[in-house]
Amino acid sequence: MTRIVLILFLVWLNVGHAEIVQVKERGVADDLITCEWENQEGVPCVTITVPISNSNKISEKISTKTIITKQEIEDYNLKDLPSVINHVNNVIAVQSGGTGQQTSIFTRGSNSNHTLVLLNGIPINDQSTTNGAYDFGQDFMTNVLFVEVYKGSAGHHFGADAIGGAVNIVTDIDWENKVVAHNNGMAGNYATRIGDNWQIGITGGVHEEKETSALSGANEKDGVKNQSFTINAINWLNEHLRFKSTLFARNTLADIDGHSLALQEGYDSDNNLYAFQTSLEFNDLTTSNYITFHSHKHDRTYNSPNNEVDDYESDSYVLKAEHSKQKTEKFSYGLGVEYKYDDAFFSNQGSYNSSLSGDYDNIGYFANIGYSFNNSLSSTINYRTDNNSTVGSNDSYKIGLLKEDIIPNLNFKISHSTGFKNPSLYELHGADNYGYVGNKNLTSEKSKTNELGFEYSISNNSMFSVNLFETSISNLIEYSYPTYENNTTSSLNQSGVELAYGFRNDKNSFRIFSSSLSSKKTDGTDQLRRPGLTWGANWGHILEDGLKVNTNYNFIGNHLDIHNSNWSIIDMPDVHLLDLSLTKNFYGIDIGFSINNLLDENFEAPHGFSKEGRNLSFVFKSAF
Repeated sequence: MTRIVLILFLVWLNVGHAEIVQVKERGVADDLITCEWENQEGVPCVTITVPISNSNKISEKISTKTIITKQEIEDYNLKDLPSVINHVNNVIAVQSGGTGQQTSIFTRGSNSNHTLVLLNGIPINDQSTTNGAYDFGQDFMTNVLFVEVYKGSAGHHFGADAIGGAVNIVTDIDWENKVVAHNNGMAGNYATRIGDNWQIGITGGVHEEKETSALSGANEKDGVKNQSFTINAINWLNEHLRFKSTLFARNTLADIDGHSLALQEGYDSDNNLYAFQTSLEFNDLTTSNYITFHSHKHDRTYNSPNNEVDDYESDSYVLKAEHSKQKTEKFSYGLGVEYKYDDAFFSNQGSYNSSLSGDYDNIGYFANIGYSFNNSLSSTINYRTDNNSTVGSNDSYKIGLLKEDIIPNLNFKISHSTGFKNPSLYELHGADNYGYVGNKNLTSEKSKTNELGFEYSISNNSMFSVNLFETSISNLIEYSYPTYENNTTSSLNQSGVELAYGFRNDKNSFRIFSSSLSSKKTDGTDQLRRPGLTWGANWGHILEDGLKVNTNYNFIGNHLDIHNSNWSIIDMPDVHLLDLSLTKNFYGIDIGFSINNLLDENFEAPHGFSKEGRNLSFVFKSAF
């Protein structure tokens, strides 16, 4: 009853103060608005970065993409990547314990290794993991500008491993100079110009907490300390040509637990990611060209009692170039090439010994065409072919159609797309002391996604959207002693409906969303940790006295999981999570507090791993 009263109260506040005006498409800025920052005049309010790879304006409109802005990250206290992911409709983050613990995500019910992670559009997945999955629990938001989430098969955009979707972590110069302090650490940002052509941005922070044990029922608390920073440098060679470099680094130290109460003390992880990007970019009103060099390194160490140490390392190098052209008012095209080299090594020494030493490279060629038949009907074709030195070649494509104003203010989009996931280096080259040996004859998993959507502008700043989708993933890579094999007779099948409504004005922002998901194996059984029903609501309001109120509600429906100790399949109950934050400016300093898990829900996700109860934090933010 308390939960229902609180939710109804927040909805009443929203209805009582809301004025519906126009909502523009999130993440799109057709016209740059000149701001007057205290430290820099004439800098655009919105920084336009290089668009998604192998895309055009039409495919951008057809893609199911969500952008979580820096403002949303700060307003809703989204401190790390799992909290950002849970801000997105039909994408579930499952974290084995509290902040800093290992985290998997399931995009529209796909597997945990079916979502590609990118940094400024370049893949950064860790090839030293056994199945190629990314640990989303290690990244915090202190050095990130915004996050993009793409849902559905996206091989035509990104190449290998975007079989269920992609998450793009974006860094760029943030022109709001500030210092932020809270009871779990601090963060800061500084941007400036040097001379007439150079722009420099430095951002980063430290987050440290020790709130709960990762293992449910344990008697000790597992802490985490994250340090992250980014340096962005831009040199404008002329009004169209710029040189840009990014240095990205993060380190996360975390206490961890085993799968029983006897395995608590003496376990920790040290997780590092270092990345460097440098590019030359040319842009004018009709043309976009860039060439980018990227390298990154994952370095992970796990310490156990009796001086057992497991080391994991992977390195990647990417060279990518792309040319895009709006040839006429109706016709656009793009083409490009991407070369990527991956190398990974690890060695486990203890009761269980496993090892990996392997590499492969990949070259991809891609092209797209966008064409507008008239003012309301447009189409796009996106194609990419990849050739991996070990796995062989794979083709990906997307065909999409956009019809605007079927009736006034109602747009319709439909698309068919494909993707693939290459075997991981461990699946190809790994070994262990129980007889496992890698299989170099593995081929790629394949996916197909069909999607249609409607967007209706209810008023100038209010929009309602519906997306229906189905995805089939085949040729699955599964373990069958003593190696991994492709299962050519089974598949994973996901389908569902996603609903969303939102509006925004000067003092209010409101979004409510829900999804219904079916994620099943070939035999019709449900996949684990895929709730059939999820929904959420975000509301922000600025009162007359300048007090800012933000609420964030998430409902996660009941689902199946695996028991932490006896490995049986069990039912997990639904969960209601409500967060609240209040902020007010006093003499140029924002002072506020946040309460996470306001309802003090006591739950496990996954089974056997505890979550933080009601948690209070304070924040102080000063711009300079």
